[in-house]
Amino acid sequence: MAIEIPRQASADCYFESLWLECPTRIGRGTTRDAYEIPDHQDKVLKVSNCPVNFSNWMEILVHNQFKDSNDLANIFSWSWSGRFVVMERLKPLSQGDLTLHTFPPYLTDRKSDNYGRDASGKIKALDYAALNIAAPRDDFL
Repeated sequence: MAIEIPRQASADCYFESLWLECPTRIGRGTTRDAYEIPDHQDKVLKVSNCPVNFSNWMEILVHNQFKDSNDLANIFSWSWSGRFVVMERLKPLSQGDLTLHTFPPYLTDRKSDNYGRDASGKIKALDYAALNIAAPRDDFL
């Protein structure tokens, strides 16, 4: 039986059950850990490792605002508290892939580890909790 991804804004207990099915941590940041989701090689589970789920909530808000730009890894689901986020899994970039890449002006954390390629080869941000909230709206529409 395939592992089920909880719906958006589901209770944390559903995501905790998913987390128990995800033994392989594939990344660790300052505020979150990322886990491979068995049976869903196109998705990752991000789990906040802080008492405040700020980074996940920022990504949820940014994704909901700018998802049509196709510059951000897709978010499929999140928990009610924001502790858990299920996001599109991107392939790592090769050296120099970002040399000619045009970054959206609202994204400020532009190190190569924060970007990857989707299944079609498009470069997208996979960590977009840091942003310039003062950027004029006209610049990124």
